[in-house]
Amino acid sequence: MRRKGFTLVELMIVVAILGILGAIVLPTYQTNASEAKVSSAKSNLHTMRAQIELYKMQHNGTPPGYAAGAEVTETTLPAQFTGTTTIDGIPSGSKTPVAPFSYGPYLLKVPTNPFNGESHIAYSTDFAADAGTAGVGWLYNPTTGEICLNYPGTDYEDIAYIAY
Repeated sequence: MRRKGFTLVELMIVVAILGILGAIVLPTYQTNASEAKVSSAKSNLHTMRAQIELYKMQHNGTPPGYAAGAEVTETTLPAQFTGTTTIDGIPSGSKTPVAPFSYGPYLLKVPTNPFNGESHIAYSTDFAADAGTAGVGWLYNPTTGEICLNYPGTDYEDIAYIAY
């Protein structure tokens, strides 16, 4: 009588082949995922930096983070990016430019940091010391208008994430 099915040796060979393939493919996938996050972070930073420069040009050299000559809170800052503002930087909360809120919006929404999933912007004057702050996606210096990625460590090319 002839039995149908696989022998234990045949099954062990298939499992070994699948293990070898997994060992080859998994590191490649992980590298690609890391490179995609780096690319996304750099793209988001490029967009935000360009919009900060546009904001500064339209507000007589004053970067986001100030309204009527005074520094605004971190909770008000996103409204300056995503809503309309006056020439003095006072945000309206509206996305439709109507006098005197004739400037903006500069971003549809604050992008998410691809490494930690956060979109909150925190004020910082020392990016290196503040890198890795929990619950924060981006570090921003309102005095200079500089913004960086909030993530400690370095990428696959040994470049610090805050240096992007």
